[in-house]
Formats: sequence, C-alpha cells, structure tokens
Amino acid sequence: MNISPSVNLKKIVMGPYADLPRMLDARERRQHVQRELIQAFDCPVISFTLNIVGPVKVFPLAVCTFQEGLRLIRTQCSAWRLPVKKETVIRDLTGYEAFLAVDADALKVKEILCRLEERISLGRLFDMDVIGTDGAKVSRQAFSMPPRKCLICHQDAFVCSRSRAHTVDQLLERECQIMLEYFQLQYARQISSLSMEALLYEVAATPKPGLVDRDNSGSHKDMDFYTFQSSAVSLNQFFEEFTLLGCRNCHLPPEQVFSLIRPVGIQAEQVMMAATGGVNTHKGMIFSLGIFCCVLGYLHGNDIPFSEKAFINTCSQMTCRLLEDFQGVTLSNAKTAGERLYALHGITGIRGEAAKGYPTVFSVALPAFRAYKSQGLSDNDAGVLTLLHIIAGSEDTNIISRSDYETMKQIQRQVQALLDSGPEQGDYISMVRELDREFMEKNISPGGSADMLALTYFIDSLHRRLSRSPDNTD
Repeated sequence: MNISPSVNLKKIVMGPYADLPRMLDARERRQHVQRELIQAFDCPVISFTLNIVGPVKVFPLAVCTFQEGLRLIRTQCSAWRLPVKKETVIRDLTGYEAFLAVDADALKVKEILCRLEERISLGRLFDMDVIGTDGAKVSRQAFSMPPRKCLICHQDAFVCSRSRAHTVDQLLERECQIMLEYFQLQYARQISSLSMEALLYEVAATPKPGLVDRDNSGSHKDMDFYTFQSSAVSLNQFFEEFTLLGCRNCHLPPEQVFSLIRPVGIQAEQVMMAATGGVNTHKGMIFSLGIFCCVLGYLHGNDIPFSEKAFINTCSQMTCRLLEDFQGVTLSNAKTAGERLYALHGITGIRGEAAKGYPTVFSVALPAFRAYKSQGLSDNDAGVLTLLHIIAGSEDTNIISRSDYETMKQIQRQVQALLDSGPEQGDYISMVRELDREFMEKNISPGGSADMLALTYFIDSLHRRLSRSPDNTD
C-alpha cells in the first residue's frame, strides 16, 4: 500500500500562467486593500493567500485548499469570538486572496492563526498575515515560534529558498502531495464515520427477527446490543484505512486494488475479536463495507463523482475475480460450506453479491427503504420493513447454515406473504415480533440480510451527506 498519494503535476497543476508583472501588480493591490480596510474599520486585517510555487497559482486543488483555509479562518474567528467587520475575497489568476477586518487585538489574532497553521498539515501552505492598525505585520517571533521549515528537507525555509536548494517542480510536487493527503484523509474520515453510523443504525433497528437489537439478542447467545457497539467502534480506523487504500492506489486497475484489501481486513478481524472477546459480530461487514469504502476511495482518488452506476461498475470491476473461487467446484470436491451450497444450489453468497455490484442493496433494499421513508416512516421502521424485503429477495446463507436450503426458501415465502398482506404501519411491529419469536425458537438468524441492511443505511446516509454539501462558491 502506498504511504502517500502519487502526484502527477501535469494532470494536477493546470491553469493560466501568472507572469512577474502581474504578480507585482497583485502585491500592490493586496497592500491597497489592506490599507483601505484598516482605514475604514480601524482594526487589524487578516490577509490570507497560499504559498504555491511556480507560475500557475490557480488550479482545482489549490482552489479547494484556499476554500478550506478560509473556512478554517472563519471557524477560528467564530470560536474565539473575534468580530469580523468586513470580508473581501479576490479571485485572480495570481492566486486567490481573502481579507478580513477583525475587531480584536492584532497579537491575539496572529497567535490564533499561527496555532492553526501549526496544528494541521495544510497549514504549511497557508500565508496568514495579520496587519496591525499601524500597517505593520505581526511577526511569528512575537510568540517565540520558530521560523517555518522547508517542506522537503525541514531546514529553515528562508535559507533553502535563498540558496535555491530545491527545484520548483520538487517543491510543487511536495505542496500538491500535502494537499492531496489532507483532503483524502478528510474524505476517508467522513466515509469512516458513515460506516460506523451504518453499523450502529443496523443493530439499533428494532425489532428484527432472529437478530440482535434493542429488544433482545435474537438467536445469538454469545452477543448482545453492547457487543455490537463495542465491535463497531473498534472498526472505525479500518474503514478509514480501506477508503485511503482506494484513494492512494487509484492509479492501479480496480481488480489489482482489491488484492490490497485482504491484509487490512485480516487485521480488522483480529481487532474486532479482541473488542468482543472472541465473538464474530462484523466479519461479513468488514468484507462488504471494506469493499464499499475502498470503491468510494477509488472514485474519489480519480475525481469521479459518486453515483450508484459508477459505484456498481467499479465494485464489479474490483471484485471481478471473486467467482473464480467456484471454478471446478463439485459436490465431491467441495471443501467448505459455501462451496457445498454452490455445488448443490448454485449459490455464490456474498462473493456473488460483490462481483455483481451488490444488486440486493441497490435493486431490492434501497428502493424499498426510500419508498418507506417517503411515506414518513422513521429510519428505524423503514429499516425493519426493508429487512423483510431483503430476507424475501435474497438467499441468506446464514439462514441456511442454521437450518437448510428448504427452510430458507420457506422463510422467503413466509416473509413475502407478510409483505404482500400490506400490514398497516401500526400492526407490522407485532407481526415482526412474532416472527422474531419464531426465529429464536428455530435458532434462525438472517445475518447476511442484516449486513445488506447496514449497507443500505450506509448508502442512504452517503446520499444525504452529498445532498447537504453544495458546491462552495467562495
């Protein structure tokens, strides 16, 4: 697995050149805006630009970095209750610039911004000057802060710059790498958060037949609601790692990226077992949600906007060789329960789901979940009813392993009949609780269907996150 994202300057740094005369004009304009704001509001001014070497100052990654820096400045001003009297943003090919007139002590403002620059990796690229009412810049040395270090060799940046110790391309490549690492990690943490949310939503959905929920432990005597919560929290770091794996290896063919998932999954299983005292709560979700996170990271790394079609296609490409495990399998040479099910009934289980891009999630569960949500049902109630659709519409190998194939088919017919009866929203709870009692008596657990429900919660939450994130026009 790559430690850092690969950088292709020709692909990333594309934009108009800013020649020296224009850069000099921009510097004069910057000083003019600073003076105007100080005179108009009689308070210090934050002058924010980016430290980007080379003649191309404006390209998509740099624009995202500027927007993030400006967002962080606004957040700091709000958190520290620093009143912003006026904000001005200039977008020019010489680089984006922001000016904020802040009604506060200049030294205090500078210290807050210096701490921000030191706290995050992206801060190495920020140039956050604070100009006092006397027109002088406040120095970092006022807080005994060391001079900035070189991005490459970590020596004094001023000394390296004066001696031209590094080429423009070397510096620009490092700058782009810092930006990519920051935004990929930020994205991976968002996806990881949604992953843990999906696991917690699934176990909390109540009632669920034969499964752990807030009412009972279903057909499971070795785990309960709290076991699942401990397990989910322990896996958070790995969903972040799965996403970064996709981001940072996005230059590879999808099927090659899939081969990198397994070592991370093995480690995640070990951590899960340690958190649960040896109980297998989420092995299936480590596999499936690990694939989901990796696919999303792969799309993000290739600047492909999320859509269900893009996701399904990439997932199918990434897992295209999974069904090779069944080549040549017959009843006489089958070594595992999964291979015997394939030999007897052609069931490919979770491998088949993954290789086809999870049709149970996108073709069965999500349409049902959205339909119930549109009727005003809560996430809990929509999830419980969606689980019934999943049980009825997919061959759950967990049910088979606790009973047999014919019992699974009978359960499918039973659940489908319940759905066809169109239970009123008030009655279905009692019907599902009755089904829960029946499943517990027969020691049946639709664990594979529960995994599909968690993936459904995940994709629905992802859609909602995207809908709440309009393009930033700053």
